[in-house]
Amino acid sequence: MVPAWWPDERGKPIATYPCPRCGREVASRFRGFRVEPLSHVGWSLFRASSYINWCGHAQEVIPVPMRHGRVSFVPVLGETR
Repeated sequence: MVPAWWPDERGKPIATYPCPRCGREVASRFRGFRVEPLSHVGWSLFRASSYINWCGHAQEVIPVPMRHGRVSFVPVLGETR
């Protein structure tokens, strides 16, 4: 059973969104990710990339830079081209 909210390392709730394939609530755990490691995993800024989310389906995200060299991952809820 999926909890009503997902806790982070400090027990605070983190944002969830429905898996585009099965509808289960999944959470992004990419907090504190920096821009530099993107190239090590073959990702680049502003381009859709995919990973396997918590329910086992592929999820696409778009890495967007933030202040202080950090990256935010915006989930793609539809299909990318």
